[in-house]
Amino acid sequence: MANRAQGGAVVGDREALFLDAARVLMLLGAMQAFLGLLLWLLGVCLLALGERCSCSPIPRAVLANAAIAIAALKHLFTLWN
Repeated sequence: MANRAQGGAVVGDREALFLDAARVLMLLGAMQAFLGLLLWLLGVCLLALGERCSCSPIPRAVLANAAIAIAALKHLFTLWN
């Protein structure tokens, strides 16, 4: 009888491991989505800043803003697999 109870605990531990793995994968997916949202917002803000600064005497800053925004948006739309 004691062996059967221990065997049941092992099956329960396997189920707990699968649930833990599922939780970790779900957390990674949520973190990836949140990071994508932040990068998208950063890209939009930098593009808006570049539009407003287009009349500034420093055109290199505008080009740097656009380059950073493009890099952020490329990172957003890359495949993660």
